[in-house]
Amino acid sequence: MLRPQSSVPAPQPPGKRKKPAELELTCGWRGCQEICTGEWSLNGHIGDHLEHYARAQDDRGAHAEHMEHQCTWNSCDFRTANRVEFERHSYYHGYYLNLLLQGKLECDLHPEIPACTAPARLMEKLPTLGQNFRCGWTDCEREFISIVEFQDHIVKHALFEYDIQKTPEDERPKTMCNWAMCHKHMGNKYRLIEHISTHSNKKQVACFHCGELFRTKTTLFDHLRRQPENNTNNFQCAQCFKFFATKKLLKSHVVRHVNCYKCTMCDMTCSSASSLTTHIRYRHLKDKPLKCSECDTRCVRESDLAKHVQIVHSKTVHQCEHPDCHYSVRTYTQMRRHFLEVHGNNPILYACHCCERFFKSGKSLSAHLMKKHGFRLPSGHKRFTYRVDENGFYRLETTRIESLEVTQQILSPQVNVSLAEPDTGSCYEIVDPTNTEFERIIVSNDPNEAQLMGEVVISLPSLAEEL
Repeated sequence: MLRPQSSVPAPQPPGKRKKPAELELTCGWRGCQEICTGEWSLNGHIGDHLEHYARAQDDRGAHAEHMEHQCTWNSCDFRTANRVEFERHSYYHGYYLNLLLQGKLECDLHPEIPACTAPARLMEKLPTLGQNFRCGWTDCEREFISIVEFQDHIVKHALFEYDIQKTPEDERPKTMCNWAMCHKHMGNKYRLIEHISTHSNKKQVACFHCGELFRTKTTLFDHLRRQPENNTNNFQCAQCFKFFATKKLLKSHVVRHVNCYKCTMCDMTCSSASSLTTHIRYRHLKDKPLKCSECDTRCVRESDLAKHVQIVHSKTVHQCEHPDCHYSVRTYTQMRRHFLEVHGNNPILYACHCCERFFKSGKSLSAHLMKKHGFRLPSGHKRFTYRVDENGFYRLETTRIESLEVTQQILSPQVNVSLAEPDTGSCYEIVDPTNTEFERIIVSNDPNEAQLMGEVVISLPSLAEEL
């Protein structure tokens, strides 16, 4: 039952951060209906239950050592032979109950937010808690059975770190996170607390209907708006033409188009560390550890080897399921293309943006671009990149969106010239998004460069903050 201390929280003075409402939480332990004010009170109350449970187990002696511990919280069917895991699970029930009611309160305070249409939770969706919650702060290895105590502990780390790094003349110093392998600097203690919550996976609310957990109420609202029944699709990405329910979701998506990682051996840039790792493994490393058992082909990854075996050695054939069609092929990709082109009246076509000729494959269009229009592959790239346009045609991607740091690396002299690819040239168009006239500057290492390979859009700090 939802019983916040006040129906509508009092307005907060400017600059003050609103604290989560202290809700009245009903204990779900079997046979107990005690109401506790706030998660700390409920956490202590659950601790009392566990102490009584432990004493009862100890009184049973040797017989209790081999007993299975069954959760007694409402209709939960969790069982385990490990008593510590049982205690972790029990504490998490109180933490989860508070998140559910916090989420319900936020939705009640914002009636304009649509209701959740996902399948309703049949019982509380608790994660598997195989180990204690361990603090990753430097020189601190404390472990906690209660997640509420663990989350409170790391907040105290942040507050203490802020106090010891603060100097008398600096009222709001930048504070460094001392979580293992992190060491980021935050603008103030509140940002630091928000930051370390990503390390501890702290959640603020849960969807009362389906039970999903969220770090902030904003992500909860996004969860409700983006569901198919509620999604208005009012915001479209200019890069890939996908639609999104909110402007915030669109901005979060746009970041995926920004290349923030640059290869140190060529000018290839990627949007993620995993993409850069894949590029280096395939482009610059010669090691292919996996060998086909039926031929001399070697592959980098198991998925590559499996694909090779399917195409070359496997006798598996995909048969078209359309009536009166006897087409068969070895790969699912070719079957999908056949179905779209022949039965779906939706052919996959690659369109040249220079002369509007159409091709059935990207390979054919690439050869056309290089032979007829003089295009060359950008440094670090083995092929051109094509994206679907608003008309459904695949067209050459002529824009690369890159962070300011990556742009500076590209335009700076090569540290190791021997690693650069011969005769590739470097020609970029830099667009300054902060200039009202969109000033354009052509930067080229070769004054005779005739063909513009693409444009680099600088993500200045002001733009990065909006994204």
